[in-house]
Amino acid sequence: MRMFQDKTPRSRLRVRLILFLIILLTPFNSGAQDKVKNVVVFCAFSSNLPAFERFLSGLHSTINNSTGDPVNIITEYLDIGRSSDDYYPKSIISIYNTKLRTLTVDLLITVGPGVNNVLSKYGSSALMHLDRINVDFDMPGRLTLSDLKIENGKEILAKIQARNSIKHALDLFPDHKDVIVICGTSRLDSYFTSLMRQSKSEFERTHTFKFIMNLSMDSTIRMARTIPRNSIVFIPSYLLDGAGVPFSTPEALEMISKNSPAPVFPLTDAALGRRGGIGGNFFSYTNLGKEAGRVARQILNGGRPQNLEVDESHFYVHMYDWKELERWHLTKSKVIPASAIFYNREMSFLELYIGYILGTIAFILSQTLLIFYLYRLNKKQKAITEKMSVTDGMYRELVHLDRLSKMSILTASLSHELFQPLAAIRLTAQAGKQFIQAEKLDLNRASQMFDNILEDENRATKLMRSVKGLMKAETSDREIISLNALVNETIELTAADAKSQRIKINVLFEVDSVLVLGDKIQLQQVLMNFIRNAISAMEQNDPQNKTLEVALRSNTNDAIVSVRDSGHGLDPSVKEKLFKPFVTTKKDGFGIGLTLCKSLIENHLGKIWAEDVPGGGAKFSFSLPKVKV
Repeated sequence: MRMFQDKTPRSRLRVRLILFLIILLTPFNSGAQDKVKNVVVFCAFSSNLPAFERFLSGLHSTINNSTGDPVNIITEYLDIGRSSDDYYPKSIISIYNTKLRTLTVDLLITVGPGVNNVLSKYGSSALMHLDRINVDFDMPGRLTLSDLKIENGKEILAKIQARNSIKHALDLFPDHKDVIVICGTSRLDSYFTSLMRQSKSEFERTHTFKFIMNLSMDSTIRMARTIPRNSIVFIPSYLLDGAGVPFSTPEALEMISKNSPAPVFPLTDAALGRRGGIGGNFFSYTNLGKEAGRVARQILNGGRPQNLEVDESHFYVHMYDWKELERWHLTKSKVIPASAIFYNREMSFLELYIGYILGTIAFILSQTLLIFYLYRLNKKQKAITEKMSVTDGMYRELVHLDRLSKMSILTASLSHELFQPLAAIRLTAQAGKQFIQAEKLDLNRASQMFDNILEDENRATKLMRSVKGLMKAETSDREIISLNALVNETIELTAADAKSQRIKINVLFEVDSVLVLGDKIQLQQVLMNFIRNAISAMEQNDPQNKTLEVALRSNTNDAIVSVRDSGHGLDPSVKEKLFKPFVTTKKDGFGIGLTLCKSLIENHLGKIWAEDVPGGGAKFSFSLPKVKV
């Protein structure tokens, strides 16, 4: 690199003023952010080097995306070689010698050749003993951390393997036999040139190598125009031309590539960002920075630098300029791996929006299938609803017929029950008429006779109302019902039928009054069904063995009504499916009576069951939640 003599009084004053402003504006006390880690990065050269830009980009991305305390990264460019007496790097290091008295620095990262040399000369003891990461080229004669006797440090070396890049370029262009290496004249340029010279021996049997250096950029460009088309050009590093004019490697690569009829290859990703270089398999400063950031994060989280391992496996990458691949018809080359990274690639509309297009198609297809499914489902639901409506109508009709069939059986006994109150009314009226004719009727006797008539009439009316309610297909509103009264009323309706069969009915109330919430007609229908089944079960019994017991008891939460007979018990063939539709042992039965009873009781939040009685007979029961008043 070109040396600058910067010793005029005016320039010295300007440098001092800049350093004073740096000291004034830099925060010396980090107490306001106790958890923020401070990392200082010393870069060897100036800030315009692309290699430093890519390294710092990788460093920042890894440190800031890792878990742990936030990190404040302070970057300083020492610009080593700018003056012959190290005035500028010495001034920067002197500032930090002073700042370390008040500023806590958790980690020092040195990047590039020569940083250790100036630190060993001008760094204070406090600065030299900071936790350290030294990132440097694997150059001969470099000053290592071991040479400085720094124990709390870690070396990360940029091992440039020119062989990898040369071999890959030759694989891409197997017919190109001449390799031309164009280099700058700086110390770093010379190092990269030496790497190319060391690696060429492996390929010299089949290819010729020519090194061009010490030329001005104008002369280099003129020479580039004469390069044979079947050659391969490498520009490993170009920081200073033969005339002492500084350049950056991307600049040189772009200018030479525009004038070269042969393909041009860089050696590192520092050359990216400008058009011209094909790319290839080269060293990545970005990944070097990422690895340095990973190691730095481990140190900041408490790891000891000397115990940490460096992963160099991802330092080399395959990266290509898509425009240059198109220029040289290499976009479909099998030498380029599938994992390669491409830049400057203009994607077609389909490639750019393929994800959105496929997502839209998938969405439309899914919605179409969903609509079709919902249409089919709606169609099936309508058909099921129609079938349920028809089935429900048939079921209600069967229920109504079941009621009527039972009422037809009760007709004879009902006529007897009605005959008694009507006959009593008639006899009472005749007796009253005779008392009047005999003039023996006083007011007390007349009042008593009228009370008897009203009582008999009320009895007949209640009987007729119960029968009328049972014959209706509708139901009544739910209300609070006394189960004691409901049991008595139902027994009155069936008493005549039981009497005609010479069946004795025993009523057992374990509680005086039990109230439930329900539909009186529906509950009465259930109990009547139990009683009618019990009467039918005892038709073939001997007269002395015809006893029917209706019991009412309760527990903490429920009231339980049971009807027990002394018949033949439950038929084993239908015992497990008693309450299922169309299951019956009667020749003239519909098989829906007990099914209806189960449905009615469950609608009342109750339970229904049947069981055999030891010694013979069966017992049907249902339970209902009690109402607490």
